[in-house]
Amino acid sequence: MMAIKKISNEQLSIEVGEFGAELQSIKKDGLEYLWQGNPDFWGRRAPVLFPIVGKLKHGRYTYDDASFQLSGHGFARDKAFKLIDGSDEAVIYELKSDKETKIVYPFDFRLRITYKLHGNQLSVNWEVKNLDETEMYFGIGAHPAFNVPLGSGKFEDYSLVITPEKNRQLIPLNVSEGTIDLAKRQVSKDNIFNLSRALFKHDALVFETPEATQVVLSNSVNDRSVKVSWEHMPFVGLWSPYPNEAPFVCIEPWCGIADDDNTDGDLTTKFGINMLSPGKKFKAGYTITIN
Repeated sequence: MMAIKKISNEQLSIEVGEFGAELQSIKKDGLEYLWQGNPDFWGRRAPVLFPIVGKLKHGRYTYDDASFQLSGHGFARDKAFKLIDGSDEAVIYELKSDKETKIVYPFDFRLRITYKLHGNQLSVNWEVKNLDETEMYFGIGAHPAFNVPLGSGKFEDYSLVITPEKNRQLIPLNVSEGTIDLAKRQVSKDNIFNLSRALFKHDALVFETPEATQVVLSNSVNDRSVKVSWEHMPFVGLWSPYPNEAPFVCIEPWCGIADDDNTDGDLTTKFGINMLSPGKKFKAGYTITIN
């Protein structure tokens, strides 16, 4: 049975599981805001994506003249993390490379994930440390799913609003392969997206977010909302399964992205990849605000 750690303050209570260090619950005033993982639609809740985000072309990549196979979104979501520190309002989980990870990802690393409550906010912070003697290449991302509706209303009563209000690069997905098509990037002038099933008929909406960004899920029938905000995440995905009428939507800030259709498979030149020198640390994070 998966060990669950619960932390809370006067406004929020959350639960985190050791498997994947994945959020299992976010409650305010007794209402569950986080999707609870029905496999009929999508069995996960808020997986951590590491050491890649999205899918690789043909499920493979090359590094140092060797070829490796790695499933979409990487392996961290399917590994048991260790709880290394905790208090009433914060927990820290850790994952280190091992014999299994080295088969699909030839780097020594340490990944720490901190969940901390501040009033009606939950901060999620990642720290990746390169324990190897060579440069390390990786992606990391978030995939939290939020219930729609939040207490009342229907799916179509809800909307997603991205700010700041500005033009953004929209990166289309190749639905059959799960890859992206950089050659077909286009400028999107939209920042308000009224939820509908058809909105996701071409899979996730993927945008470049080079500056501090926030996405708010709100509705026209009550005052409940979710805001996901970040400063240093170059991409975001907005997703709900199509054509299934799933009662949730995902807001996914990423430091990484799926392979481009035209990639040569070399991990070191992959679009959106992060490079970390030996002994160095990479830090990024995001905040979930619950109203």
